[in-house]
Amino acid sequence: MRILCAGPTTLLPEVEAAMTEVVTNPDLDPAYEAFHRNVEKRLSAVVKTERPTVIMLGEGMLALEAAVCSLMEPGERVLVMANGVFGGGFADYVNFFGGEAVLYEKDHRRGFDLDELKDYLEKDSDFAMATMVHCETPSGLTNDVKAICNLLKDYGILSIVDCVSSFGGEDIDFDAYGVDMMLSATQKCLSAPTGLSMITISEAAEEKMRSRKEPIPSYYMNVLNYMSGQEDFAFPYTMSEHLTGALNKALDLWETKDSVALHKAYGKMTRALFEKEGFELYPKDSFADTVTAVCLPDEISATEFLAKCRDKGVFISKGAGKLHDRIIRIGHMGANISEENFSAFFKVLDEVFASYGIETRFAEGFDAYELD
Repeated sequence: MRILCAGPTTLLPEVEAAMTEVVTNPDLDPAYEAFHRNVEKRLSAVVKTERPTVIMLGEGMLALEAAVCSLMEPGERVLVMANGVFGGGFADYVNFFGGEAVLYEKDHRRGFDLDELKDYLEKDSDFAMATMVHCETPSGLTNDVKAICNLLKDYGILSIVDCVSSFGGEDIDFDAYGVDMMLSATQKCLSAPTGLSMITISEAAEEKMRSRKEPIPSYYMNVLNYMSGQEDFAFPYTMSEHLTGALNKALDLWETKDSVALHKAYGKMTRALFEKEGFELYPKDSFADTVTAVCLPDEISATEFLAKCRDKGVFISKGAGKLHDRIIRIGHMGANISEENFSAFFKVLDEVFASYGIETRFAEGFDAYELD
C-alpha cells in the first residue's frame, strides 16, 4: 500500500528498525536522559533555534492542549485565529482551562490578511496570547507565521502556533518568526511513528509559565515538567525509548536531503497537474508545500473516491468537517515523497476518474513534468 495521505506518513524500514535498536530502561539508565536531550536539541535545530524543545509522550493533539494549559491562566483573553478546522479547535482548549476564547475566523480558502489583522488589533489588542495554525491540512494552506507573530509581538501578545504539518517540511526560523510556543509531532514531515509530540519554547513563554499566579492545572500537560533541570526527576513519567529512537533515526534521514526544497517541488508539481487537468484547488492563495486540497466534481463522493484508490493500493485523505466528502487531499509530505510513489498515484488517479467517465492524463503529465 502506498501512503500519500496528509499523515501519518510513510515509515521507512530504517525508522521501523530503530524502534528495536534502543533497548534500555528510560527511568533508570542515566545514558537515556542524555540521548533524549540530544534528540530534543536536534529538533530545535530543525527550526534554527537554540531554545529548548521538549518531547511529550502522546500524539500531536497533546501538544496543542498542553500549550494552552501551561501558558494561559484562568480569565485571560485569547485570540483564536481560525481559517481552518484545527485553528478553531483551539477555542475548546481555552475554554477547558478557564480562559476567554475570542474567535477571529476568516475565509478557510485564504491565508490570513495581515492588514485586516492589524486593523482588528488596533481596535482590540487586549489579549494575553493568540493561537493559530501554520499549515491547515484540512484547507491545504499555509499561513504567514513570521509576519503574523511579529505583528502580535508589537501588541505584546504571545503566540501559540500549531506547526504539526509544517515542521520539517516548510522553512521555519523559530527566532525570526517570533513564535512563543511552536507545536509539532512526529508522524507528518519527519515520518517517524505516531506517538510523540513536541513543543519549542521561547524565552518569553518560559518566563510566563514560571511566573504564573496560579499553578499549571495538570501534571501530564505541564510543559515545565518536561524541561531539563528538574531536581527530583528527568521526566514526569516513563518515556518511550523505542519511539524516541525511531525519531532520532528519522532525523538522521531528514538531514540527508533538502527537505524544504523537496516539499516545495512536489507541492508545486501536484497543484500544477491538477490545474492542468481542469480541477479546482480548494485554497485560493497561501498554498501549502506539504498537502494539496482539491475540489471534486459535485457528482463524486470523496468517501467513495478514496475507497476506489485504496482498492488500487493508494491511500489519500478526504476533507474534514463540512468538507469531508467534497475534497480530496494529497500529502506530498515526509517519506511519502518519491517518484515511484507519485508515478503509481497518478496512474491510479487516471483509472479512478475513468470509472466516473472522466478522462484525465495525470500519469502522462507526471512523466513529462520536470521536477526542480
